[in-house]
Amino acid sequence: MDKSEYYLDIALTVAKKSTCLKKHYGAVIVNNDEIVATGFNGPPRKEEHCITCTKKQGNGDMDEYCSCPAVHAEMNAIISAARREMVGADIYLAGFDVRTNEEYKDAWPCEICLRLIKNAGINRIINRTGVIYQRDKKTGILDRWYFRTLIDKMDYLNQKGN
Repeated sequence: MDKSEYYLDIALTVAKKSTCLKKHYGAVIVNNDEIVATGFNGPPRKEEHCITCTKKQGNGDMDEYCSCPAVHAEMNAIISAARREMVGADIYLAGFDVRTNEEYKDAWPCEICLRLIKNAGINRIINRTGVIYQRDKKTGILDRWYFRTLIDKMDYLNQKGN
């Protein structure tokens, strides 16, 4: 088992602590091969868990995020760590659908979490498909990496049936 799979398995285990009625996500921040922080999606501390899902059925736009009271896994991991521990770190994302128990191989941060990850100084975002964002060494900007090669992308799309 390589290190990415190891940390993604930990993120998936952390996701099991989620109380969301639809999706369980876990995040693990790792710097210099040490876990800095973990997080899972759920209500703010000391607040009630959802009884019914308040997300609007939509296309993932801002209204959907505003109607959901959950703190995302990435957010919880970031607020649990000091910035000096996150600069240059990697964040591993994993999750699964509560209804089907199917793992999301392509867990992605939402736009708000992506901004937090960028500002925290995190170097790479990794899910089961590999590195999906990586900080450019010249500019210091965290940008989409997508897939390591076009062949990897084609294999991934074929597996999804697209």
